[in-house]
Parts: sequence; structure tokens; C-alpha cells
Amino acid sequence: MKHRKFIASFDLHGDMADQSVVKKLYEFTKFFKPDVKIFGGDLFDFRCLRKKAGNEEKADGIADDVAMGMEFLKEWKPNVYLRGNHCERLWDLADNNVEDGLKRDAAQNGVNEIEDLCKKQGTIIYPYDKRRGIHREGRLLFLHGYAHGAMAIRKTLQGYGENVVMGHCHTIQQATVEGLTPRQGWIAGCLCRLDYEYNRATISALAQENGFVYGLLLSNGGFMVHQARKVSGDWIVSTDFKVI
Repeated sequence: MKHRKFIASFDLHGDMADQSVVKKLYEFTKFFKPDVKIFGGDLFDFRCLRKKAGNEEKADGIADDVAMGMEFLKEWKPNVYLRGNHCERLWDLADNNVEDGLKRDAAQNGVNEIEDLCKKQGTIIYPYDKRRGIHREGRLLFLHGYAHGAMAIRKTLQGYGENVVMGHCHTIQQATVEGLTPRQGWIAGCLCRLDYEYNRATISALAQENGFVYGLLLSNGGFMVHQARKVSGDWIVSTDFKVI
């Protein structure tokens, strides 16, 4: 039975990336040689564009943020880029800001740069949209995530009615929803730092973990998903795939 190998990673957050985690993803990609690479959103952080951004965040600008995200795009060259809610801030600013023409034009230039790079290297871009922001591989859906919290993966499985891999929560979760055809879901962990200024007092952030997922996509639509995660400082992966 023919199959393809895939890796899906999520939540780089630009200049908030954990470079040791990104390096591990690059090393594993070189070893695993996937046929499909999916980046599932929040390539950038754009914290200065948050509606509740403080003066310090607004003063940060986005130059380093954009540079780190673009560097990742050029280096990892994903086949698919699903924009996340943080990414979408730039697209929203480019489309909707009528009060400040300079900001709008700067945002549009940024959008053009990202889209031109993706077009040049053959990366398909999806918007952050609950209907259109979904990439399908057989019976497995990939999306950034439109639910949050401890029940996020179960809500997503129930909402979409199919097998799902997502990010958004920066946690590692797995769940199965029972039925005549059970549905499975994974939250893959993140590539960014686990502690930063605007989550310093958020106790739920203690559940966040670094990680990514990888596996097989079978020609009949089936799949096998494995989790790469850091356990007590060491990365744990399994690469003993056998299709019989």
C-alpha cells in the first residue's frame, strides 16, 4: 500500500519562537524526509496589533517578528500554511483599517511579501476561517484551531465531525469521540516559548508544551499520527513505521 509521510507544526509566533525547538524540527525533518509539510498557523505573533496591546507592546513594532516568521517560511518551506488568529491581524489591518492609511499600506506591503514568497516556493495559503481555513489529507483535517481550553479538541471533533489535527492552544492533547466510526483528534503543541509577557499570570498556560506531529497518509485515506514532544528535557519520537 502506497503512503506518504507528513509533518505538521504549529504556533511559531515569530520573534517568540523557541529556537531550540525549531532546530529540533529542522533536524527531524531532514531525518524523516516528509512528502508533506504543514504549518498550522501563528507564524507571527503581532502582539502590537492586539486590541488590548499595552504601550510597551505597541512600541515593539513588527520588524523582528516578521523577519523570524519569514526566515522559518524560507527554511522549512511548508507545502501548506494555515494562517492563525495572530497571523490574521496583519491581513485584517491591510483590508479594514480606514482610519490610518500609513498602517494599512504598511500592512498590505507585508501581506504582499508573505504571499509572494509562498507563491514562489509553492506554499498554499489558507485564511483563518472556520470554513475555508481547513486543509484535507484523506480522512484527516488540518486547521489552526477555533476552540480553546481543556475541551478544545473534543469541541473541534464534535463541530467538524471528522478526524482533526490542530494547534492554537499550545498544549499537547489527544481525544477520541465515540461513534460507529470513532473520530480522533490531536493538538500538536507549539514551536514558541512557553512563557512570555502577556501569559505571565495565566495559570492555564502551565499546560503548554513544545511539540509537533508527524506520521503516514495512506492511499485509502487512512492515516497514522505520532506525537513528537519533549519529556524531561529529551525529545521522544517513534519512527518504526510498517505498512503491511
